[in-house]
Amino acid sequence: MKLHKILLDKTFLLLILLSLLFTHNNRAFSQGAASVEVDKVILESLNQTIPVIGRIISLKEANVPAAVIGKIESVLVEVGAKVKKGQVLASIDTERYKWLAEIASANVKATKAEIKSAKAETNINLIELNRMESLKESSAFNVAKYERLQSLHTSLIAKEEIVEAKLKSILQEEKLANLNLKRATVKAPFDGVIELKMIELGEAVGLGFTLFKLVSDSLLEIEADVPSNRARILEINNNIKISTTDMVSFDSTLRALGVRENSNSRTIPVHLSFNNSEISRNLFVGENVNIFIPIGPGRKSPTIHKDAILKREGMSLVYVVENEKAVIKPLKLGDGVGNRFIVLGGVKEGDIVVVKGNERLRPGQNVKPIPTKNSDEGEEE
Repeated sequence: MKLHKILLDKTFLLLILLSLLFTHNNRAFSQGAASVEVDKVILESLNQTIPVIGRIISLKEANVPAAVIGKIESVLVEVGAKVKKGQVLASIDTERYKWLAEIASANVKATKAEIKSAKAETNINLIELNRMESLKESSAFNVAKYERLQSLHTSLIAKEEIVEAKLKSILQEEKLANLNLKRATVKAPFDGVIELKMIELGEAVGLGFTLFKLVSDSLLEIEADVPSNRARILEINNNIKISTTDMVSFDSTLRALGVRENSNSRTIPVHLSFNNSEISRNLFVGENVNIFIPIGPGRKSPTIHKDAILKREGMSLVYVVENEKAVIKPLKLGDGVGNRFIVLGGVKEGDIVVVKGNERLRPGQNVKPIPTKNSDEGEEE
């Protein structure tokens, strides 16, 4: 920014010296005014767009892992297969896990039988204990037997509690066995396409081993890195036009703006959603598309005809007609808008600028302005 200001200051000094020089030799110019074509600096709505390359991404991509250990018993899909959510992809030692589930169920039944037996023993002992307690006031009461029955009752109650706790543990084992049996059958977690197959029949796999890579071909989104100065004017839910390389066009909506700028490329990631069912052909994950980013939606800015701009030593200059004299001024330009450029500084709306004959002009030279054929059309716009 400082360097740009220094260059502008030097340009102004150069222009002042040129003006003084040609003012001193004004007699040469007074012999006749140069005929030049002129155009106005006009205010225009910035409805134009710039293209940015984006890419189609899938919102769902997953590695389908082995949830149990064992040998691959069957593989039911190949690479490229389109699958539905819940469709069986493969199986891992299902017979073995079926047997383990049956063993767990049998253990549950056996433990429940143990509980019944323990409760029966407790009830028998309790009947005898109650009978002995009813004899407390008679000569038939046996203190030693009574105390033994009390101790046995306490022991039997504890035995019941142990067997009931054992049942809870075995019930959990049964759940795990049934869960492993269910997991031994590998199913698709969502609709998509098998992109990679990492297994073969009979291969032994460990827990978490990747069996397939599944990619959704219907839940798609567009991702792009947009120049920061463009991204700043965008808002969530902005409508953005999209075009594929084979000229298929469709609308998208700005879903999200990134929060981190790439300091190397000066870009910000944006995410665009669209209705995939409304597009005339299938889009491919990774496919490049053109995203047409608005220059300034809802904004107006002064613009200048491209033919008015002169390039001198890397600077943009323009001749402005003031009091029938050509006054040279430096310009700060923005984006191109058709055959015009957005003006960021140097001239203002309504200024008359030279668009033809400016190459041979000198600062301060008398001019005879002739409106261009398109100048009236430009004003109407």
